[in-house]
Amino acid sequence: MIGPGLGAGWAAGLFDAVVNPPQAYRSADDLAAAMTRPNGASSDLVVRDSLKLIANMDKGLQGGNAFIEINPDARVKARALDLERAEGKVRGPLHGIPIALKDVFETGDKMQTSGGSMALVGRPASRNAKVVDNLLKAGVVIIGKTNMSELSNFRSEAPVDGWSSRGGLTLNPHRLDGQAAGSSTGSAVAVAQGIVPLALGVETNGSIITPAAYNGVIGFKPTEGLVSTEGVMTSSRQDTVGTFTRNVRDAAQALDAMTDTNRYTQGIKPDALVGKRIGYTPLPELSAEDANDPAKKADRQHFEDAITLLRGKGATLVPVGQLGEGVPYETHEQYNDALLSDVKHQLEAYLAGRAGLPVKSLAELIEFNERNSGPGVPDQQMLTMINGMDISDEARNELWAAIGPIFKSTIDKPLAEHKLDAMMSNFHSYSYYYSAVAGYPGISIPSGMDDEGMPTAVHFYGKNLSEATLLSVAYGYEQASQAIRKPAFKPGLR
Repeated sequence: MIGPGLGAGWAAGLFDAVVNPPQAYRSADDLAAAMTRPNGASSDLVVRDSLKLIANMDKGLQGGNAFIEINPDARVKARALDLERAEGKVRGPLHGIPIALKDVFETGDKMQTSGGSMALVGRPASRNAKVVDNLLKAGVVIIGKTNMSELSNFRSEAPVDGWSSRGGLTLNPHRLDGQAAGSSTGSAVAVAQGIVPLALGVETNGSIITPAAYNGVIGFKPTEGLVSTEGVMTSSRQDTVGTFTRNVRDAAQALDAMTDTNRYTQGIKPDALVGKRIGYTPLPELSAEDANDPAKKADRQHFEDAITLLRGKGATLVPVGQLGEGVPYETHEQYNDALLSDVKHQLEAYLAGRAGLPVKSLAELIEFNERNSGPGVPDQQMLTMINGMDISDEARNELWAAIGPIFKSTIDKPLAEHKLDAMMSNFHSYSYYYSAVAGYPGISIPSGMDDEGMPTAVHFYGKNLSEATLLSVAYGYEQASQAIRKPAFKPGLR
């Protein structure tokens, strides 16, 4: 309620002060610069603002419910890093920067690692995931774990993206009834809301690229295996650790830290697009029905605008054929069998090997969910089906060996034939599916907003270990387009 004599302008100002404190929506690079200035920001101040945003906006007002748990020692860690800085020790560009982790990264602290499942809430992990250790070495402050689609969307055949039994439902902050996507939903929303400049996710197939696109942030999925998954609750051998950020430079700096190298920021320069050859698939004409769909109209227009913009910045755009042409239907079926049998193997091994959890097998996990089901809780038909699969390790490995080269060729062939540095598509072309199965890197970049207040995106992707090139191309597009927007927290339109 607005008090006597106070109008809507005061209320709007109060809301803005709550959801936009001084450190909100700033990139890691910008925050690092602020910390170097005399009497500038401190890590403790930045972390304090992040925690205020979680309490006052993410968990109140009309926020997105991105966080599943807060690190109770975050400010203690921040103050220790401030002391290091005062003593002349700066670990790098991420020193003192707050980050968030999807609830699949093990941390040897007081926080849980549960994959969003109440069945996996027990004793905290005894160690950090290797990638977490690398980031802590670089000086980050973990402020909490983020919500996700429970068990990385392998619970239900009709999953609710962004829902978990432990965290509830995460909402898209641009439009609260809009698609938030999954499974790394909370990490994308945490960055979209300006709470942290960097959050980690894990992608099996689209779990970074899709929530980044729908929530209007940058989602970067490196090559499979480039970033260690040791200590991460993975679903398959295809799982890849990646990032959500508000600019490309932060993604490059994070990859340097996660791989303990110093090479991915080298292509972040003003003339990044000059001389680059980028392939794209021309979009078909919109049907009469789609021509009246605001999202599809905007998505098409922004993709065409991106092609024009890239050409204007010195890139050569080359039309190529439809991605995935020639992949037999049987190959897609084989992929599904290989993936889901991998999920069974990975989950069974994780549950059996993780100490202190209430359940030790898929069967026990299913029984736990049955005992704790209720109205509005998604079914677990997918999990039950996975538990019933009977594919031997040898057969599963043979499936993967047969599938891999086919999906890789869908990207390798046009890249080689047209001498391309990278390829791009509009998000709705599902290029991320082929890129993920191939194990190749990709990055989603905001391209604009539709008339209903939802973001649109383009997807850049390339060959094995082409991260440096992709980051360079994405940086050039990002700088020219400046398409990222703060969320409006619009109420539902339907």
